[in-house]
Amino acid sequence: MVYKDFMLDLETMGLEPKAAILSIGIVPMNLAARKIGEGFYTRVNLESCQKLGMNIDANTVLWWLQESQEARDEFKANYAHTHITTALAAVSRFISKQAGDTMMDQIRVWGNGSMMDNALLRAAYDMADKPIPWLYSGDMCFRTLRALAPNVERVKPEIAHHALSDAEAQAKTLFAILDETGLTL
Repeated sequence: MVYKDFMLDLETMGLEPKAAILSIGIVPMNLAARKIGEGFYTRVNLESCQKLGMNIDANTVLWWLQESQEARDEFKANYAHTHITTALAAVSRFISKQAGDTMMDQIRVWGNGSMMDNALLRAAYDMADKPIPWLYSGDMCFRTLRALAPNVERVKPEIAHHALSDAEAQAKTLFAILDETGLTL
């Protein structure tokens, strides 16, 4: 199956573009069939982010320390995690493979907030001087769509603050919103 829609979730060490990325999760979605394809997930080496000029925010570190052990386990053995430039190349390959012959201007990447996931990942691509695998017109805001359907219950992820688990839950919530509202995208 070819996919043109992707739900993205990042776990980061800050809330602003140029924040260091801890992990990346993406699931391809077929909105018409309400189908989620096999996802992509990688943990990112924080030192490689810092060397690229990305930031680690102290308040975010303190927030992570208050989270569950399962969430904090994302930090374990971080020195052995994927270099940021390798992770970005893998994201590009994943989207390209899942999208098949879909034209780049038809690929849509959904993030939870207009200034969060997509913006932070775009900033990482820019800082690494790597091409972004979708056009700006393909940036979609899941948070905005959620706000338009406040009565639709949010699907909870199996593991909170795990990028792939969060992306899957967000995709399922998106499907529920489309079903409830009758919107077609």
